[in-house]
Amino acid sequence: LAIKLGRYGKFLACTGYPECKHAKPLNGKDDAPQEAEVSDEKCDKCGEPMLIKAGRYGKFLGCSAYPKCKNLQPLEKAVDTGINCPSCGKGTFLEKKSRRGKVFYSCSTYPKCKNALWNKPIDKPCPKCGAPFVTEKTTKRNGTEHVCATEGCGWKEQAELSEAA
Repeated sequence: LAIKLGRYGKFLACTGYPECKHAKPLNGKDDAPQEAEVSDEKCDKCGEPMLIKAGRYGKFLGCSAYPKCKNLQPLEKAVDTGINCPSCGKGTFLEKKSRRGKVFYSCSTYPKCKNALWNKPIDKPCPKCGAPFVTEKTTKRNGTEHVCATEGCGWKEQAELSEAA
């Protein structure tokens, strides 16, 4: 391995490039590779301790038995909203973060059910079409409003200040 300088600073790269593409980032302080921290959690699949690792989209939990066990988990756990998914009827909506850090809401039975929303679901039925829930949408132009999630319904109302706060 040799120390190289790249777009994001110094890194360790294999001298056998291009046949071997192995590379590791370096700390700017002591030119040593960053070590993964051991977390308190155990792997769901094999029972080994999980490590806090850094990837291109931020930190995550990876199994310490890699490459035998390739279990990965997000560092921040999803928050349950308690609102049932209308597509599958089995799961509930979980508050998650996308790779870019934007909050979205997806069904807890993913990947079986791929239902997902960008707007926060509110446990209040739609008065126009009778949908089991409406969503809270915030825009610069209209502020915070409640909107029906059913395609083609078009119902919306301005959210009250006490609910938005």
